[in-house]
Amino acid sequence: MQLDQLIAGSLFAFLMVFMRVGAAMLVMPGFGEPFVSARIRLLFALGVSYLLMPVLLSSMPPRPATVGGMLTLILAETLTGLFLGTIARMLMSSLETAGMLIANQVGLSAAQSFNPAQATSGNALSSLLSMLALVLIFATDLHHMLLLAVVDSYSLFAPGVWLPVDDAAQHLTRVMADSFLIGMQLAAPFTVIGLLFYLGLGLIARLVPQIQVFFVGMPLQIIFGMLLLGLSLSGLMVFWLARFEGHLINILQP
Repeated sequence: MQLDQLIAGSLFAFLMVFMRVGAAMLVMPGFGEPFVSARIRLLFALGVSYLLMPVLLSSMPPRPATVGGMLTLILAETLTGLFLGTIARMLMSSLETAGMLIANQVGLSAAQSFNPAQATSGNALSSLLSMLALVLIFATDLHHMLLLAVVDSYSLFAPGVWLPVDDAAQHLTRVMADSFLIGMQLAAPFTVIGLLFYLGLGLIARLVPQIQVFFVGMPLQIIFGMLLLGLSLSGLMVFWLARFEGHLINILQP
């Protein structure tokens, strides 16, 4: 084999690997956060692609002879990478749902702040849960499973083969439903206690109309809500990590 053919084949394989890995890391939690420098994300994706290229060189499709064929392969690999990264990103959105529901119950829904994990403004509890989840993902080495999911995707989605849109859409729908369910489960204790608290305030307002229950109840709601959050925060995050890991294991299973 001539040198130019060897170099051209290696560059083609590197490009194919980079399109999938780079697209996945573009939206994947931890690696694709808006506050992470674009240069760091690019260098990391290039480094991972360079390490995977020799391993996946034999499974790469033949080089297309036309520009249209090359663009088709690039688009197919990009869609596969975006699909993998979107699954993990959807699981992160469960914390946004949980934070919104918890904030409504503890009286902090009006406390808006910038959420660096979502690059948008939101309530303070959603920002806290999102940033804490990112820290725990790296502290518990779950980011290794994210990378492993991208690597093992080559055994499920062959390079150059189009992503099955119907199956992918159904899977994304199930993940979104599970994400909303996880958010509801995380906020369930606060919802129950908040309902009981509001029922108690309603009874007090009926029995003693002279008391301004809003001015009395709001400070108590915040105090007891933050106390409950402090006592249950570790349990909530352990529960979320278990569900997050479970979905990653489903991806890794053949």
